[in-house]
Amino acid sequence: MKTGIFTIMAFLLLGLSSCENSQKKNTSDKYYFSKMVEGDFEEVTTKVKTTLKEEGFSVITEIDMAETLNGKIEDASMQPYRILGACNAQYAYTTIQQEENIGVFLPCKLIIKKADDNKTEVIAVNPENLMKMLGNDELNSIAAEVSDKFKNVLKKL
Repeated sequence: MKTGIFTIMAFLLLGLSSCENSQKKNTSDKYYFSKMVEGDFEEVTTKVKTTLKEEGFSVITEIDMAETLNGKIEDASMQPYRILGACNAQYAYTTIQQEENIGVFLPCKLIIKKADDNKTEVIAVNPENLMKMLGNDELNSIAAEVSDKFKNVLKKL
């Protein structure tokens, strides 16, 4: 059964809101995974990209939010904050075959942000929890595989 794009977005927003508002959720119940990594922002960014590749993902988008916002907002002073869009072509193709509007979730996002002088936080989306709201068992199993791969990326950092 196909789910409309607006229904998907409504469920996503409700799901994110409930995740953020619940103080007793453990990490596996959140819409993301995170890890604090020792190292310079650029070094960690390079390592994340290399590790994603090892897990079968390409970085197909890269947004430097600090540069964008600092350049557009006069009094902004944002620390380094980069959003990577990671894609495994086979997973993407398979999920689009299951749900043609799944592209609202693609590519999978990872955030890399400077925490302090020698610490960088890496945050990866948890596709397994996001896909549960669609009620499609095939998508759930694919999302679980992708979630495991993102957990592996964080473990290797």
